[in-house]
Amino acid sequence: MSKSATTPAKYDNVHQIGGMTLAKLAPAFGDGLEQGVRSVLVNTGSGLRFTVALDRGGDIVDAFFNQHSLAYLSAVGLRLPSHAYTRGFDWLFNWPGGLMTCCGPHTIGGPRQIDGLEHGLHGRHSNLPADVEMMLNPDPLHGRKEMLLSLVVRDARMFGPVLELRRQIQCVLGEPSIRVFDQVTNRGDTPVDHNWLYHVNLGYPLLDEGAKFIYRGKAEYWQLPKPDPMPKLTPAFLRHRKTAPAPLCEDCGSNERGMIIEVEPDSNGRAHVGLVNSKLGLAFELDFPVSAMPRIANWQHYGPNGSYVTGIEPFAGSLFGLDTDKHPAAHQRLNPGETKRYELTFTVHATKQAIAQFVKHDGDVTAR
Repeated sequence: MSKSATTPAKYDNVHQIGGMTLAKLAPAFGDGLEQGVRSVLVNTGSGLRFTVALDRGGDIVDAFFNQHSLAYLSAVGLRLPSHAYTRGFDWLFNWPGGLMTCCGPHTIGGPRQIDGLEHGLHGRHSNLPADVEMMLNPDPLHGRKEMLLSLVVRDARMFGPVLELRRQIQCVLGEPSIRVFDQVTNRGDTPVDHNWLYHVNLGYPLLDEGAKFIYRGKAEYWQLPKPDPMPKLTPAFLRHRKTAPAPLCEDCGSNERGMIIEVEPDSNGRAHVGLVNSKLGLAFELDFPVSAMPRIANWQHYGPNGSYVTGIEPFAGSLFGLDTDKHPAAHQRLNPGETKRYELTFTVHATKQAIAQFVKHDGDVTAR
């Protein structure tokens, strides 16, 4: 006898308890749904819910746990992608913020030229639409709690280069976690540089005065608001920067602070990094294999009138380019047909026991 015949059903539609829904979201200052962004609204049934913007590379924009927003959302709002914003720093004119903005697949960081091609800030990925391969909703009456979204995004031009991203986003009904599996393949006929970064943007109220960063490893670089010189990276200095302050007057405009950290993995080769807000009783964890992404950037901008945001950004390749970045993992190149795989899990912790277990992954940051 089937499980559905023996298990009482207290609902008619699975979306009453969770699942994925296709939607078209109007921009914040737009002209209606005809101009909207193709999206998938995901409710994990655990208090964690989020939006996948299909037209923005399949990235994650808003994200909430119960009543608390997790992600930073920019003043730009969610807009359609456009190649008008892929030169220089124009990416900032069309960036909605969000829990996860992927950068690449050719370059990350500031604008630069590679192999005679011009690349803008953080690459083209977030201004490319995704094709949906599969959307699988949970069916707990038949024993399936898993939900799956499978996407394909291509960064391509005539005569190449052609890089293809295949993405799966997986959740389990009743669990406050998001698992992202990405594989980037060179579909062209010549080798090509490949850099990849998960721009994970946390905002108020999760990010607030007194919130603590969780990570450990070796710091390579610290940037202070202009025109301050790079300071000496003492343990005390780096430890102080792992606590979020109140809004800072000097963090205005593009003035920003941050560092690059070679993260120390656990015994299984995985990094556990994130943020703890003790006042809310919440923690946000990123879990990923260090073999694929050995470094993170911790971007901090505590603006007093907006832009109160931090980024915890696992990445592969180089943020600054090979002229200045001498890390052994800075140079990534994909041969024709070659694939690089990435995996990242986001988890919200809301119990004292779970938060205490996560905090065990914290440690000192020392100069590299």
